[in-house]
Amino acid sequence: MLRTMQPALRRHPVRWRAFRLGARCVVPSLPAMAAWGLVTGVAMVKVGLELLPALGMTFIVYSGTSQLTVLPLLAAGTGVLAMAAAAAVANLRFVVYSALLSRHLRRVPLALRLGTGFWTIDGPVAAFMQQQRRGPLVQRVAFLNGANALTAAVWCGSSVAGIALAAVLPLGAELAYIGLLALFGITVPLLAGRPAWAAAAASVAVALAGADWPHRLGTFAAVLAGVAAALWAGRGRGPR
Repeated sequence: MLRTMQPALRRHPVRWRAFRLGARCVVPSLPAMAAWGLVTGVAMVKVGLELLPALGMTFIVYSGTSQLTVLPLLAAGTGVLAMAAAAAVANLRFVVYSALLSRHLRRVPLALRLGTGFWTIDGPVAAFMQQQRRGPLVQRVAFLNGANALTAAVWCGSSVAGIALAAVLPLGAELAYIGLLALFGITVPLLAGRPAWAAAAASVAVALAGADWPHRLGTFAAVLAGVAAALWAGRGRGPR
């Protein structure tokens, strides 16, 4: 993935430097991303997915949160619309990410904006925000896609490894604990600024209050509360 981009980027040295900087900045999040991908790959096979659907979810859905949200529903024979709605709610944080990135990407051509948006996930967003706090980035898209390319390679590789090793790895408390630690590693770097802390506080409070709610409604309510809190905390804050 990185090699296919190198010839075009090397014709533009400033973009190439930004691309490499993005890849370097995302390196600290990669162990957590690899663990999360491994857990997701194992979970898909353990739930009963065949090889091709599991690989399809890895490369097309490209979201461990969506996959782990939908898998129990898929095993229970839930309808497609209900699964799509559950995945959408589970990933509402990307509404906040879109709001954060929109002012940086609004002048980018639509095709490039859509492509960048598709594979911009938690680790690259955190790296981008941290770099922006150090000073304005000239080649923002190149930076993001450098972070995205390396993150996607690690995520897809670890998820495929989980699919391949599912027969020998248990899907029990040990793997769930690894997944929980991976989530901490991914989300903690995002806790910068008032919107992020507001989202974290609201989500934790609602998740604890709704821990015993049926059908995992507490989780969905926590996601909605976090997004609402982030948007409320960030209202009226213009570009810096």
